Amino acid sequence: MRSIYSLFLLILGTVSLCGQNVSGEITYERTSYWVRIMEELPYLSQAEKDRATLTWGSDDGYSSNYILRFTANESSYTHDETAATSEDNGWAWRKDDYLIHRDLQNMRRTDWMEMLDRTYLVEDDLQFPKWKIRTEIKDIQGYVCMSAETWDTIKNQHIIAWFTDEIPVPVGPEMLCGLPGAILEMEVNGGALIVTATKIDLKPMPDGVGLPKRMKGKKIDLAQYQDLIRTYLKDSVGAERNPYWSIRY
Repeated sequence: MRSIYSLFLLILGTVSLCGQNVSGEITYERTSYWVRIMEELPYLSQAEKDRATLTWGSDDGYSSNYILRFTANESSYTHDETAATSEDNGWAWRKDDYLIHRDLQNMRRTDWMEMLDRTYLVEDDLQFPKWKIRTEIKDIQGYVCMSAETWDTIKNQHIIAWFTDEIPVPVGPEMLCGLPGAILEMEVNGGALIVTATKIDLKPMPDGVGLPKRMKGKKIDLAQYQDLIRTYLKDSVGAERNPYWSIRY
């Protein structure tokens, strides 16, 4: 265990030295497996779970595409507007408001997301998840990746991330960041959700990644956002309904 921790510190120390010239774009495929998601919710009736299995069967994965743009100082993760989802059959469906920005230089977060029938703008100090480095390694898109895990205590989710020190910046998809290398893949609760890199393009980003000039939404801080999620999850348990039709899994 001590050797793993020492390796973590060694890699972390290279981020400030090597990451200053690393920038580019990573394209991800995000796949939600709704039968698995519903199966893990103990308060849903078995009849509802059976209906989900009957409806989707083994073909329950819904995929959409996202893009992470990053420099050594910031990252921005949002919909990939150039790609269609795997289930839209070519139709241009309206995408929900969603952009996750990380200001690594000033340690600030900006989360712009649509949920619970409205759009919120979450602005607060940036805090990294509490990661535990694991021993597994694997190849993702030609990059050797190490694994790490953390817990989302709000949604009760076990998260495994795969990161590479070959891209030594602490960025990642969704709301994940803070590892000594870019996260190229993540899975939630044993694969109920999988987000994996499909394309990696390291290149200069002379204009940075920035934020849109206009992001309309109700401004809240992180504590208020977490309270919203806690309350909605509690209400969903009482009503025996799947909360993830209205909030992001």
